[in-house]
Amino acid sequence: MSKTINNKIKSLYNFVKELLLRDLDYLSIRPTRVLLFMTYRCTSQCKMCTIWKRSKQVDPKVELTLNDWKNFIDQIVKEKIQVIEIFGGDSLLRKDVTIPLIKYIKQKNEKIFVDLPTNCNLIDKKTAIDIVNSGLDRIYVSLDGPIDTHDRIRGKKGTYNRVEKALKYLIEAKKKLNSYTPMIMINCTVSKSNINTFEKILPFVEKIGIDGIDFEYVGEFKKVNIKNTTLNNINPTPFYVKVGKSSLVNKQEAIILKKKINEIKKSTDDYNTIISTKHIDSLKIDDLIKGNVPNKKCYICHTMLSIDPYGNVMGCFHYNNYILGNIKKDPLSLIWRNSKHINFLNAQIKGQIKICKNCISGVYRNVTLFQSIYRYLYFSLRGKGFDE
Repeated sequence: MSKTINNKIKSLYNFVKELLLRDLDYLSIRPTRVLLFMTYRCTSQCKMCTIWKRSKQVDPKVELTLNDWKNFIDQIVKEKIQVIEIFGGDSLLRKDVTIPLIKYIKQKNEKIFVDLPTNCNLIDKKTAIDIVNSGLDRIYVSLDGPIDTHDRIRGKKGTYNRVEKALKYLIEAKKKLNSYTPMIMINCTVSKSNINTFEKILPFVEKIGIDGIDFEYVGEFKKVNIKNTTLNNINPTPFYVKVGKSSLVNKQEAIILKKKINEIKKSTDDYNTIISTKHIDSLKIDDLIKGNVPNKKCYICHTMLSIDPYGNVMGCFHYNNYILGNIKKDPLSLIWRNSKHINFLNAQIKGQIKICKNCISGVYRNVTLFQSIYRYLYFSLRGKGFDE
């Protein structure tokens, strides 16, 4: 048996093993991932996201302090936590908390993988040095197209130029500190707003020397599904909602998108940058048009701890107003798997949480064992995504 075949068998074995372990965590309702919202405040006003509007409803002075977050980290380092994602809004509006917190997490348990998504609006030379010094494992930078396209989508002029400068600062900081981390990834969200231009960022990404780029599809929760989801008389208030015109592509645009993604995959040998299209590969044309996601079960609410800027543990970060408890008031042991949590999980399993149909976060995170293996074999054998 050749070395190549051996490697493929070994890779498939490890892939299935990880899936089985994930299902065990799902059944035992054991947290393996943590999502920490530093703030809902944001320096962007993106077309496809309304999270920045939430901050207007709450005084930022009640956001958790660094010590509050450290006390929480002390509780979870003994758990089976694999990944912690530092999120926002723009989490670097609180860089005095965000960056020391990353360093604290890595000091407590260096095996925990720490992610930081950012729009790059607040990364200057000093901040880039501080980020690299913190021990952050991976940073995701939003970039949706050429300068005019990106600035229009992100709702602020000058955003593209700030991204370009920030990327250079981060690369320089890694070289100066002789650090392999953080891995620098571009996250390109494809929607109706950039369907004609999104692929034009590839030459720029290759030239500047980024580690990788993920092409993902926009999310949009339908108002009818929001209205038809009620638990304890609470309707969800997700932040991926339609404001004005829909961000979803039409049928003609969906066909164009699939063709472009196929062309990008064919050209990967021309780039040193790692290019991932699996998010869009996993959605069929009908899914792209309707904004539906083929989720069968929710691993997110079974295995991910989601904490808002004020210490509330959420049933799901898309159902942020369904609160399980608060980490400033109670230990996590009295919150996770409590009666409110179990009620939430049971409602989700019974299909009562209608917004799950539009959960774009579930494309990666909520794929079942069977779906995962099917996609793995389908994409590997055909070299194409669905409906290409």
